[in-house]
Amino acid sequence: MVHTPSVVSTPTDDSAARRTVARAMRLGLYIWPTFTALDVFMCFVAYPNAPFGLFLGYRLVVSLTFYGVYRAASQHATVPAARLFWLQNMCYGLAALTIAIMAVNLGGIRSPYMHGISIVALVRATLVPSHWRRSLKTYVGIALAFPLVMSVGAFVSPVARSDWLSAESLIVFASNYVFVVASSFIGLVTGHIVWSAHERLYRARRLGRYRLEAPIGKGGMGEVWLAWDQRLNRDVALKILRVGTAPGPEMVRRFELEAQSAGQLRGPHVVKIFDFGASDDGLYYIAMEYLAGMNLATVVERFGPLPPARAVHLIMQACAALEEAHAAKIIHRDIKPHNLYLTRGEAEPDFIKLLDFGIARLRVEGPGNEHLTRTGTMVGTPAYLAPEVWQGAVADERSDIYALGVTLHYLVTGLTPFEGKSLVQLQAAHLMAAPLQLRLAGHGAECERLETLLLRCLARLPEERVQSARQLREALEAVYDPAAWTQADAERFWSIAGPVGTRMPATSAIRGPHSELLDAGTRLTPDRSAV
Repeated sequence: MVHTPSVVSTPTDDSAARRTVARAMRLGLYIWPTFTALDVFMCFVAYPNAPFGLFLGYRLVVSLTFYGVYRAASQHATVPAARLFWLQNMCYGLAALTIAIMAVNLGGIRSPYMHGISIVALVRATLVPSHWRRSLKTYVGIALAFPLVMSVGAFVSPVARSDWLSAESLIVFASNYVFVVASSFIGLVTGHIVWSAHERLYRARRLGRYRLEAPIGKGGMGEVWLAWDQRLNRDVALKILRVGTAPGPEMVRRFELEAQSAGQLRGPHVVKIFDFGASDDGLYYIAMEYLAGMNLATVVERFGPLPPARAVHLIMQACAALEEAHAAKIIHRDIKPHNLYLTRGEAEPDFIKLLDFGIARLRVEGPGNEHLTRTGTMVGTPAYLAPEVWQGAVADERSDIYALGVTLHYLVTGLTPFEGKSLVQLQAAHLMAAPLQLRLAGHGAECERLETLLLRCLARLPEERVQSARQLREALEAVYDPAAWTQADAERFWSIAGPVGTRMPATSAIRGPHSELLDAGTRLTPDRSAV
């Protein structure tokens, strides 16, 4: 993905400086030639004896200079940023000098053409906002271009010399030139003001070594941003714990536990955690990999229920992620389609990443963890909670298996197996109702075996379920028919879904307190994720 800065960068950001110069030169290439139309009027109407062909040559020389600096900024990374800024300022000075030279043939010191220099100063302020100290020499040069050229003309031309000795000519010159000086001063001040605003925004959108680019998720306790890792030059998804006052110790501990839980897992099907830290002003953050794709809930919403073979293929990968987590004594506690992210791997078109360990629990509690799982408090998404969790028991590996079974049911039918218009009704359905029929498209032995296996995952008593993620993966491998969903099928899906470069956040937004700690007053969204 090409990294594009959202604001004008500080001079120390070399890549951003190059882009600033390239943008200014590119726009200059559009603006400068358009004034040829004014040359036509001046040469053929106002001053019929003016050398239009020579003016075209001037325009061409300056345009080629702009183009050369543009090429150096955009394609030649070896040119230092400081040199590019100097070349950029030279281009604006050259433009002002050229207008002054053209004015020699358009009325001399009385020429109204000097107002073109005012335009140069204002364009420079618009395209290249910078600190006034860095711009002062450039604007002084722009402002002095006209009187310097006319002064040189006075030494070589008697006509030009006579103008300098004429009170009338000097009055006309002064009345026009005051606007050039004013425009240069306004350009200097305006450029500094814009630069200062950009600088404040730039600093406000930095978190340690990370540059915040665009928000990609938001919740009651924080945000998820696309960010640029300035040290390693890569995109990351930055999950930020942002609260109005100092975060409580339990909130911070949960956030830290998420980073620790996912960070110790190294398998290919778990989202990678790169960094965890806090800023001086109290912003805690987790930096994780940024993926291209969509979560499985979005896949079903956009494209309908999945073919059983594809759903099995994806859930087997989720089982591999859970195997690793459970082996590390980590219970995820929020398995659902929203936290299973489908991306396109190099060797595997359909590749699953397990996300969001924000409410995970360590089976072996360490110091400081004992208060993170409170007796009688349920955590997770209601539609995917196991019956024992509804009854207040502590979630274990089999609770994750139950949630994975609900997820598989959703993938192949587009519905969760237990429905309820309220939290009370949904709880009753999980505790007492029989699961909905799968209504699979096929009726072969594979579909029957899949339904039998799924009902084992959804057993009300934990001891009657599939007991581990490994057992479930092995059972799914026995059901899976690789010929029913091939890599060619997956490639066709991605050709319809859109380009792989379409980036989506490799994390769900940080939720508000009611999505993690459920009570009778919790509101339910249509997919019954608490908000």
